[in-house]
Formats: sequence, structure tokens, C-alpha cells
Amino acid sequence: MRFSIIQHMPHEGPGHAADWLVAHGHSLTFTKLFDPNPQFPALADFDGLLILGGAMSVHDEENLPWLREEKTFIREVLRAGKITLAICLGAQLVAEALGGEVRPNHAPEIGFWTVRFSGKSLEHPLLRGWPEKAAVLHWHLDTFTMPPGAMRVGMSAGCATQGFVWGDGVIGLQFHPEMTVPMVEQLMADENHEQAEVQEFVQTAEQIRAKLKSVWKGRKLLETLLENLVALHHAEATA
Repeated sequence: MRFSIIQHMPHEGPGHAADWLVAHGHSLTFTKLFDPNPQFPALADFDGLLILGGAMSVHDEENLPWLREEKTFIREVLRAGKITLAICLGAQLVAEALGGEVRPNHAPEIGFWTVRFSGKSLEHPLLRGWPEKAAVLHWHLDTFTMPPGAMRVGMSAGCATQGFVWGDGVIGLQFHPEMTVPMVEQLMADENHEQAEVQEFVQTAEQIRAKLKSVWKGRKLLETLLENLVALHHAEATA
């Protein structure tokens, strides 16, 4: 399967997703929006799209003009029915493209917090094999309303909307199952999180490091999801 990856920031790459996809023989191409003159791929050149996170907002179009192009591309991908996995900022962009609203969450959510997945969403083929709950990494200020026709994936104490599935092959996740331990360390360095004070839904750098083994829970969720996405593609290809 050919995956196209949209990457917004140098240090927020596909992490565990790339590891699993490459190990299972899938090809990866990148659109790196921090490079000069990034080019989005033709729809015929990929089977699945992975949209990653970033520190910017979906509303930063004035300062980041490529956001307009990205939003147009995402709408084209959705109209074409491409399999799509979107994470954090990526999920917010897809939610907006589908008619949801992106706005500030009531509080920042940073650190490893438990997400409880809805029983109904766990019946969806993309989430087959997921547990009822998992402690996963969060790093966001914004959230989104549920797009029309989408199903809520789950919620945490700090954020009511932790993801959605739309149709058979589109899923957005507010949390970060793709991040490896070095990526978490780099994110804390980029965000100067060593100086952060504890808040209701913000863990300190020390607290985050004490929970770093939880990245493996996110990795397991992601690998199961990717297996389901690939199986969906094969089923569609042979139908």
C-alpha cells in the first residue's frame, strides 16, 4: 500500500507509524510543509493519507499560507474516498473539512492521560481489537466539534472529543499514538516544557518522563489501527 504523509514540523514525524508501515512492506512518500515550495501529491499516486500534528492552529492561514492549500488538498482526498488517518492538528484539519468547528479546549491537555473509547466506536472495523481505555500522550490546546455524520471515538477527563471515525476509512485522533520516546523528549525541548508548571490537565516534564513507557500503549493502538486500515484497502481492492 502506498502512503502519503503530510508533515507540518521537522521533529513531528510519523514515528511508530513509519516503523510499522515500512516493516510490513508499504511505501512512504512525504509532503514536508516546512520545506520551501512543498508539493502535494496527485491523488493517483497514493492509496492512504497520514496527516501528522504540529504546533500551529488550523486558523493560522494568514501567517502560514500553505494551510489554505493543505485544506483544499484534504477536501479533495476526502471527496476521492481515500483512506485517511489524521493525528492531533491533522484530526482538527479533517474535522474542519468535514464541517466540524475547531476551537480552544477548555484547558490545555499535555501529558499521558487516559482515553475511554466508546462501546459503539469499538464496533467499527477500524477500531477492531482496541481496548476500552488506554493512557496515551496528549499535547494540544485546541479541540473540535464532531463533524456531521461522524462517530465519536472516545473522551478523556480533559477533552470531550478524542477522535472520530467518518465513513468506512477516515479516522482522526486528538492524541499522539505515533510518538516514540525520543520524539516526546524532543517535543518537550521544543516547547521548553522543563519550565512548565503542573496544571489540572498538564503534567510536568518529570511526570511525563515517569510515564514514558505508556508510549508502547499508543504504539499498540496505532499498529492495530494500521492493520485494520490495510485490511480495508485490500478488501476494497478485491471487491
